[in-house]
Parts: sequence; structure tokens; C-alpha cells
Amino acid sequence: MMKKLTAVLCAAVLCLSTAVSVFAQPSPEVSGVVTGISAGINADGDAVEVTLSEVPAEYQAAVEQVKDSAFVQNLLGDAFVEGMQVVDVKDVTVPEGTVFPVTITFNVTGVTADSTVAVLHYDTAAGAWEVVESKAGNGTITAIFDSLSPVAFVVDGNAAAGSTAAGASSQTSGSATSPKTGETSALSMAAVIAAAALAGMAVVSFYSKKRA
Repeated sequence: MMKKLTAVLCAAVLCLSTAVSVFAQPSPEVSGVVTGISAGINADGDAVEVTLSEVPAEYQAAVEQVKDSAFVQNLLGDAFVEGMQVVDVKDVTVPEGTVFPVTITFNVTGVTADSTVAVLHYDTAAGAWEVVESKAGNGTITAIFDSLSPVAFVVDGNAAAGSTAAGASSQTSGSATSPKTGETSALSMAAVIAAAALAGMAVVSFYSKKRA
């Protein structure tokens, strides 16, 4: 009887431990300087879901083109400020049937309301990059789009330096990072395992004393 009870207890603890390892897997995160979306509004003033993802392989040539500083300077013309550079390129999409134009506010590290920024959109139909209306905010860039596909984010030298520093800080400082999805569940499950183990030990001890 005692051997069976011990075996059942060990199996239960093993199952719970496996569950913790599953729950503790980190949530998917958007890499790069553009880390998320603050808001997306369609032409009717309604909120719209905006998705950020890596640029598909078919547009990699366009990505390489826009990363060339001379190309960006020529495209921006008088709006170009010395030191401006592309800090991120994302594929941006909205649900099919969304009414354009769409106004999107992106979360962009290193940018302030005083930053000089530009947003470039790759027109897949024309096969060319175009400049869209944009505005910097504190940690954000808001832009208006008539269509969506790859989008490049251009910032001035100060913002670019801030983006690099923020990225380095987030990698080295764990205290500044919020817990990922599943970590709280993992801690709770760990408590359950501990409680189950203690309860099992108590039962085993009780039966041992009873038999003695």
C-alpha cells in the first residue's frame, strides 16, 4: 500500500512539474525598435486591429534599398536631416475590408516629441517607396496610410542613439522587464507542487506511524 501511494504521489508531482515548464514559456515578442501599436483608427474613426511582423522574403530587396542612407536622403529631399537613418522595417497589416486611410500610432524606442522622424511605405503595386505623413510623440510615431505593406521608420541621430541605448538596457537589466505571460501561472503552479509534496509527506508519515 505504501509503495503504491508513494508512486502515485511522485507521478502527480512529475506531471505538475511538466505543466510548469509549459506555462513558463515566454510570450512571442516583437523584435526591433518598433515594439508595438498604441492605436489604429480607420477612416470612419473606428478602432482597427494592426499587426506587426517581419517583412516577407519577397520584399527583402526593397528592405535593402531603403536601408541605404543615400537613397533615404534622396527620397526625403529637404525633409532630410543629417544623421537620419532607418532604424526598423516592419510588415504592417490590417484586417481585410478595413476602410482607408488608416492612422496608426507605433511604439518606437528612443523617439521623443522633438525628434525628427519620417515614415516610408513600400507601394507594392508601384514597386517603390513613398513618404507618408507622420508625427513624432514621446515614444511613438503616428502615420497615415492609404494602403499597407512594408513600412520603414526613419529617425534623427539623437533618436537613433536613444533606440540603441534602450535596446541595450532592456537586454542587461532584468528589473526593468515585466514578467512574461505564463510566469505568474508558473509561480502559482510551483506553490501547488510544494503543497502537494508536503501533503504527500504528511500522508506517508501518518501511515508509517500507524503501521508502527
